[in-house]
Amino acid sequence: MERDEKIKVLMEKAKISQEEAEEVLEKCNWDVIDSIIYIERKAKEEKRQEETKEEPKGQYHQEKSAGFGEIIGRIAKFIGRAIGKGNVNYLEIRKEGKRPIRISLTISAILLIVGFWFFTILAVIGLFLGYKYSIVGPNVKGDKVNDILGKASESADNIKSDFKEGNKES
Repeated sequence: MERDEKIKVLMEKAKISQEEAEEVLEKCNWDVIDSIIYIERKAKEEKRQEETKEEPKGQYHQEKSAGFGEIIGRIAKFIGRAIGKGNVNYLEIRKEGKRPIRISLTISAILLIVGFWFFTILAVIGLFLGYKYSIVGPNVKGDKVNDILGKASESADNIKSDFKEGNKES
């Protein structure tokens, strides 16, 4: 392709004047593709510089409220993921020799929020009646929580046995 043809092609593709096309082609060794890329990068850079300049107050408030919507969207996604994980992981309540009861963590959390004291007291009574609690599911990582629940069961068993021994001695 001759220089005049390259100038015409670049003028059509980039919608620039003949002088601008010649100048850009000279900078890019008369390569049309490199020239188009150069023009696009230059336009992006100019746009970025314009965005960093101080904006009028009206535009700032519009952008700020779009940021608020984005924050609400992120919170909603987080809650959605938490509920999704809570629905596939379970609080397992079991007593020796009996089939375990499984309650999704989402339902467990809702019950704790709604009736914290009632369900906390019920869980402590369950420990003294020989029930064991654990959290199971595909997203349960590490056994720290289950270790703590196991220690709570052991403590309840120790208190029970100490109480029984105290009653026998009396």
